[in-house]
Amino acid sequence: MAACKAFMMKTIDEALEHWGEGWESIEEYGDTAYNHPLHTWDEGQRKLRRCISCGGYILCQWSEFHSLTDDSDSYYTDFFPVEGPEEADELNYKYNGFQIESQFPKRYLCITNGRYHWAGSSEE
Repeated sequence: MAACKAFMMKTIDEALEHWGEGWESIEEYGDTAYNHPLHTWDEGQRKLRRCISCGGYILCQWSEFHSLTDDSDSYYTDFFPVEGPEEADELNYKYNGFQIESQFPKRYLCITNGRYHWAGSSEE
């Protein structure tokens, strides 16, 4: 098993093009596991997906912040490279939603209110 090749691509555009065929859902973890939330902010969840283009795995985390003012809610999506279901479950055990975003040791892709960016380390 291997992580999706999109995370090794130089640009976000290349990664998105690689994901053009989409993903298949492997496991839905929901919003909590191991006594902590699997998202940041008010609502969210995690899922394990497999890339149709390369067969590699991706752990996806979705979060929504509910605005307490007239501002719009904010939406966050993180895509983490994982080697397979076992590593995804280890991450679910080890990290809550905030922790995975700050402590994940590899580069991962984020979408914040529709804006894409790389986060984490580019070192493997």
